[in-house]
Amino acid sequence: MVEINVQKKSRVCLYSSMFFMGLSLLLYEVILTRLFSVILTFNLVFFVVSFSILGSGMGGIWVYKVLKENKGRSAKEILIKFAMWMPISILWAIGLIYFLPFLPIFTIYAIIGAVPFCLGGIIISCIFQEKENKSSKLYLMDLMGSAIGSLAAIPLMNRLGFMGSVVVISILSLLASMLIYQYFKETKRLMAMGIGLLMLVSGLIQGDVIKGIEKNFNAYYSNSTKIIGYLKKTDEKPLGISFTKWDAISRTDVIETTNRNEKIIVTDGGGAAPIIKFNGDLKSVQYLKKDVNYIPFSFGKNETALVIGSGGGKDVLFALLGGTEEIHAVEINTSTIEAVNYFKDFNGDIYHRPGVEVHNQDGRNFIENSKERYDNIYLSMVMTNAIENTAYSLSENYIYTYEAFQKYFEHLSEKGKLSFMMHSSLDLTRIVNTGIKVLLDQGIPQEQVTDYFVIINGADKRHQNMHREEISMPLVIFKKQPFTKEEINTIKAEVTKQNRAMIHYPGGEDGLYQLIKEKKMNFEELVKTIPFNAAPITDSKPFFYRYTKFFPTEILYVFLGGLLVWLGIHKKYLTRLENKKTSTYFMGLGVAFMLVEIPMIQKMNLYFGNPSMTFSVVLFSILVSCGIGSGFSGTRIGRKFTAHSSAYLLSIAIMITITQLNMDNMMEMTNHLGFMKKTWIGFIMIFPMGLLMGVAFPTGLQKLKEIYHDKDMIPFMWGINGIFSVIGSTLAIMVSMKFGFDAAIYTGAGIYLLLYLFNPLKNGRCGKHI
Repeated sequence: MVEINVQKKSRVCLYSSMFFMGLSLLLYEVILTRLFSVILTFNLVFFVVSFSILGSGMGGIWVYKVLKENKGRSAKEILIKFAMWMPISILWAIGLIYFLPFLPIFTIYAIIGAVPFCLGGIIISCIFQEKENKSSKLYLMDLMGSAIGSLAAIPLMNRLGFMGSVVVISILSLLASMLIYQYFKETKRLMAMGIGLLMLVSGLIQGDVIKGIEKNFNAYYSNSTKIIGYLKKTDEKPLGISFTKWDAISRTDVIETTNRNEKIIVTDGGGAAPIIKFNGDLKSVQYLKKDVNYIPFSFGKNETALVIGSGGGKDVLFALLGGTEEIHAVEINTSTIEAVNYFKDFNGDIYHRPGVEVHNQDGRNFIENSKERYDNIYLSMVMTNAIENTAYSLSENYIYTYEAFQKYFEHLSEKGKLSFMMHSSLDLTRIVNTGIKVLLDQGIPQEQVTDYFVIINGADKRHQNMHREEISMPLVIFKKQPFTKEEINTIKAEVTKQNRAMIHYPGGEDGLYQLIKEKKMNFEELVKTIPFNAAPITDSKPFFYRYTKFFPTEILYVFLGGLLVWLGIHKKYLTRLENKKTSTYFMGLGVAFMLVEIPMIQKMNLYFGNPSMTFSVVLFSILVSCGIGSGFSGTRIGRKFTAHSSAYLLSIAIMITITQLNMDNMMEMTNHLGFMKKTWIGFIMIFPMGLLMGVAFPTGLQKLKEIYHDKDMIPFMWGINGIFSVIGSTLAIMVSMKFGFDAAIYTGAGIYLLLYLFNPLKNGRCGKHI
């Protein structure tokens, strides 16, 4: 009896180790994404992080290679040798990226970032191989650790900042390593790890030390592609950073420059918003009326305004200068609001001025739940460079969709204005086309639709002459009613005063929009005539900044790179037809899971209204339900369900379809509820689907053992699943971009159905060796 209890306690160590490994790897992925979001442009983050995560699968493949080529070696030896390096690798990888000067060779970052993932893949696959008869429980603990990590990521970064979070993640991975050494009775190594644990905890307690280390962010400060690097080349030289907050959403800095009338809020090194010096008297900022952004507030009725993406408060000043009495300022980034309030003596406490109400939430979510009508709805270059958790950040893209425009027009007063400040002719064209489409669908005759908007070039005429009439920072103003001659004349006078030019106004149509007015071309022909992708986007495909007809090169590189890695493995290790079929099962699971997970997170982003919170809630729901499903697969009932049939795969496909068919209606019916109620509803919607999805992987490992009678195959299949999870994540984005989120989810269900129909793991003789 005593021996049985000892064995149980020993197994608890291994289960707990799996929990902490899953927890630390999920948190490492989040922290790595946050780090790369600051030093890389947004289109490279997905590329670099995805290739780093590929290391997890490669770790499993390496374990299989070692065990196959060295029959005397065991998974135990590999675990004992590599467990101690896991916490060290996290500190090494983050430290190397953080402290070294910026490296323009992005593959180096991918390789550095991949090291902890590779070690994690080695350790997890070895644990599976060591206890192959407990795969369902081990997978349960792995998923539960990752689920807790998805919830812990936000409070961890909000509470401890970046470097404090890195130390905590290292501690968690160190605990995983210590539990492995406890399981194998490696006392000396356990004591050495204990000393390391004390050192890390001491460093964490000494918060000032960590804050001091965090200031030496050389990769950021030496990066010429970021705002702080750009300012060094301009007249407004950066004098230093006077405020920094690094949380789960972004890194927010306030940069002091030689221009004493403003400070610059920088989000993730790329998105800039000025804080204007203001003493509370509007006469002191009359010079702002020379800015093109003031024009929407220079005419018509301006009693109420909704400013989406209010940033440093400059747009609020435009509204005040236009005589607006009630201003709702919506800003998703908590740290930006904190920065504005921190410098309240400088900016006249703009966010607490009478008549100004600040809302810390997503703009689209706010308008969906607002019952107000506004004379002005204003959005000025609402864009972020941050990438949310290895996929493209879609929060702010939702504010430019066809459905968003419908909501904006619904919330305008009778003579209300909807204004957008854009970056260039690319996003301007798509915005105008979206507005035209909505107006046409509201019943406005095609020959009149051009009377409902004006476009102004943000660049003054001197700039246009220098750059050959370049369109820069254009402003488009829509109205719920046609522009009157009086309003057009007022706008023209203001534009002339600012030495700018009108691109379009009623009676002054040109080019394609003139053809629309004259009915020589319909809207569909207009969109097809434009040489880039300028069609309106929808909530199902909210990729606003995708202008090409093809997929972004970064996504294609990851997809093709993953396939090349697989082809190399396939050629070397898969020679028998039976073995190729067997590996198809784990390939399919990796792709199908991501095809469901990623689009589902993005679909519910609009429901929850905050990308980081959506990531936590939805991923937690999926991982917990999958973990419970994994545990169920190891029970007597679960084994009966999966032992002699692959019907569980069919049930997964059916449940994904049922969930998808009901999700949109359920979210629409409950969109008015508070966040916590939505959280429970989201969990209940996802749970049945996730429960069944969690059965597939451990069942596959169990059947694999029955087919091969060779537990050395387990690391190989773990590695395959990891590699195709990365391929699946790129495929999920590609399908979503082309056909929408719904199509991606149904594609995932389809793969589960194909696995059921072809049944790669059906009982039968397969070769014992690959």
